Amino acid sequence: MNTASARAWKVLIADDEPLARARLRALLARHPEFELTAECGSGTAVLAALRDGPADVLLLDIRMPGLDGVATVDALAQEAPWALERPPRVVFVTASEEHAIRAFDLNAVDYLVKPIDIDRFDRAMRRLLETLGSPSRAPDAGAIAAADAALRVALQALRGDAPAPVRDDDDDATTHTRRADGPEDGYVKRFVIRDARGMYFVAIADVDRVEADGNYVALVAGARRHLVRESMLAVEAKLDPAEFVRVHRSHVLRIDRIRRLEPCGHGEYEITLTDGTRLTSSRSYREQVRQLLR
Repeated sequence: MNTASARAWKVLIADDEPLARARLRALLARHPEFELTAECGSGTAVLAALRDGPADVLLLDIRMPGLDGVATVDALAQEAPWALERPPRVVFVTASEEHAIRAFDLNAVDYLVKPIDIDRFDRAMRRLLETLGSPSRAPDAGAIAAADAALRVALQALRGDAPAPVRDDDDDATTHTRRADGPEDGYVKRFVIRDARGMYFVAIADVDRVEADGNYVALVAGARRHLVRESMLAVEAKLDPAEFVRVHRSHVLRIDRIRRLEPCGHGEYEITLTDGTRLTSSRSYREQVRQLLR
């Protein structure tokens, strides 16, 4: 190992998708302050790798088969001797914008949303360098405690047990947006949409209906369609059933946008929406439609 790599922070990449690992590997290679020491395809493999040798940074996918990213970090917090050594800094990698907006920019933990943007990755690396400090500096007990506390808050935020903390000195508009995003009644107030230029919001109040669109789900708001990379089931779970009803495996409708229901037989209904859109419900969801008529 050369002198430069001896001073580099050790990084472990964990993602069950080989292409995703390759993307992270290529992005990391642009930062000589970091050295890739291991790649894993599961949370169980991460635990085994860290038992063989410590890492300073974990680039950890949240969605992995078996032991997922959150459970992996939880297991590490329980079994690793953090009192004796510096805990690894964790950067969660996720395909869900919800995680990014609900637990964003914590003190010692960062979040990267797939597909990973180069500038966003570089910013995460700069934040890591700030939290890690100098490689030659001895671990500080206070820093270890703070990192562990931040990690536990991140776990809570990802599970939905607590809102993500926001610094009191951060008074910009983005900060106030994040504070208002928490689903007080258990249902989201808006979705975060990612496009080529970054991220933007779509308020639930503006959504007329939700449609399956290949590997995505389309939020139809007026004449616009906003794509989110989630399943219909996941999106439906975030919507208030007092306002939305699922009528087909591919359609969730805002109830007050339904203008007319006509039985077609066999438990199916032809539905006309206020904008003139017509679609047919499926027998699998006939009870949900019948509830509207009671």
